Amino acid sequence: MRARAIVLTALGLTAAAWTAAAAQTPAKPANVAGKWTITLQTESFTATPALELKQDGEKITGTYTGRYGAFPLEGKVKGNAIEFAFKMTAEGTEVLMSYKGEVATDGQSMKGQAMLSEMGEATWTAKREK
Repeated sequence: MRARAIVLTALGLTAAAWTAAAAQTPAKPANVAGKWTITLQTESFTATPALELKQDGEKITGTYTGRYGAFPLEGKVKGNAIEFAFKMTAEGTEVLMSYKGEVATDGQSMKGQAMLSEMGEATWTAKREK
């Protein structure tokens, strides 16, 4: 404890300043790489698409596979916050799918909100496949 006080003093920092600086250190992004099963719920339907995610730091890429085929996605993870988006074609109409949510602290599930172009909003949950 005394050694830390000496170092802090030498750096011109108080213990409070050190604590504040440590609190500003960005959280490591949650690990979301792997295969996931989603439950997507809207007022008019429920779907269970699959995700396969790859991760490089905060950047995620991967594939969304559902009723209308497989589509490449891109997004990011900051701490436990996740967001990703992709364009798909459903019954001849291009649809932008945008997901935002939170990764559980154990890294085995996620949940959030989705915007499905003109189809409106949805809620979603995802579980990591074993």
